[in-house]
Amino acid sequence: MSDSAGSSSTVTACAMLVDAPVVPLLFRPLRIPPSGPTTSNFFIADAGSKGAGMFAARDIPAGALILVDRPVVVVPSSVSSSWKREAFDALLPRISQKSRDALLALANCHSLSKCPVIEGIALTNAFQIALPTPPLAAPQEYGGVFPDISRANHSCGLNTAVKWDLASFSVSMYSLRDVRAGEEIHNQYIDVLASRAERRAQLARYDFECMCVHCDLPDEAAVARSDAARAELRNWRHLRPRLLPWVNDMCRADDTIIVSNLRALELIVQEGLYGMQVPFIEEIALSYAVLDDEPQFRVWAQKVVDLCLGQDPVRAVKFAGWIANPRSYKQWGWRAKQRLLLDNKKSSLDIDFSIPW
Repeated sequence: MSDSAGSSSTVTACAMLVDAPVVPLLFRPLRIPPSGPTTSNFFIADAGSKGAGMFAARDIPAGALILVDRPVVVVPSSVSSSWKREAFDALLPRISQKSRDALLALANCHSLSKCPVIEGIALTNAFQIALPTPPLAAPQEYGGVFPDISRANHSCGLNTAVKWDLASFSVSMYSLRDVRAGEEIHNQYIDVLASRAERRAQLARYDFECMCVHCDLPDEAAVARSDAARAELRNWRHLRPRLLPWVNDMCRADDTIIVSNLRALELIVQEGLYGMQVPFIEEIALSYAVLDDEPQFRVWAQKVVDLCLGQDPVRAVKFAGWIANPRSYKQWGWRAKQRLLLDNKKSSLDIDFSIPW
C-alpha cells in the first residue's frame, strides 16, 4: 500500500509483521473504502486521567458513519520472543513520516525496560483484524494500530462500533446511539459482558482500572445488579424464547417475544451495551409482522433501518423494502391467521347442552 508521503518505494502507509504464507494473499488491488464524512465528526483532546481521547465534534445520530481509518501497523497477537523485539523495531523506518508521527502520538502503557517503544505502542493500541488464512495453515490472530480510531478510549458501555473490511483494508466506526457534541467517543478493548471484576482484570494489561460510569458504581449492590444484567444478556439466547419456535407455538402468548425483547433492550440501555440492540429490535419488528400489526411493525422496522444503514446496508435495504410493502414479508400475519383459526374452532365446539324447558 503506497503512500504519497513516502520518500521511496520501500516506504509505505502500513508496515505489516505477518507470517510469510500470508504475504502473497495480501498483494492484490484494494477496494475503495466507504466514503467518510465530508467534515470531521471528531476531535482529539485531553480526557483527564485517561490522557488523550476522541470526542464528538457535533451531534451524531445513531447509525451514522463517524470515520474510516486504515492501519499504520499490523502485528501478530503472539510472536516468537527470539525475534519479536527486532521485528517491531524494524517497522518504524518502513512507514511514511505521516504514519510515523501518527503512530508515535499514541499512548504507550509499557515501560522501555519491558519492551521497545513501537512494541509497547502496538500492545497498547492494536485491536483484532481478520487477515486471509493460507490453506491448511493454523489461524493466526493479528492486530491493527490505527492513527485515529486507536485514539478512542475504552468504556464498558459503548456509543460506537467498528467494522473491519479486508477488501479495502480499512475499518469504519459507526455510532450505536445518538452521540452529543463534546461527548467522548469510546471503543471496546475487552469482553464487556463479563463481570466488573473480570473486566478490570482483563484491562490490567493496559495498566489502568476502568472508572467508566458502568464500573464506578456507588456500592456493591449496584455492582451486583450490573453484573447480573450483563450475565442475563450473555445467556439470553440460551434461556429465553426465540422468534422462529414462537411463531409456530400457539400455546405461547402472542406478545411473548415482544415482552422478552423489551426486557433485553431495557438491560442494554441500563448497561450502555448498544451494540447488542439490533437483533432484539429486529425480532420485535418481525413479531409485529406475523401478528399483522402494521403500525408497530413500521415503527420497529424503521429503527432497524436507521441503525443499520451504514454498517449493515444489506439488512437496512431488506427492512426498508418491507416497510414500503409490509405484506412482501412472506410470513406476514401468519400467527394472526392461526390464532383466528383456533378461535373459530373453539367457537364451533362451544355447543349448548342445556335442556330446554
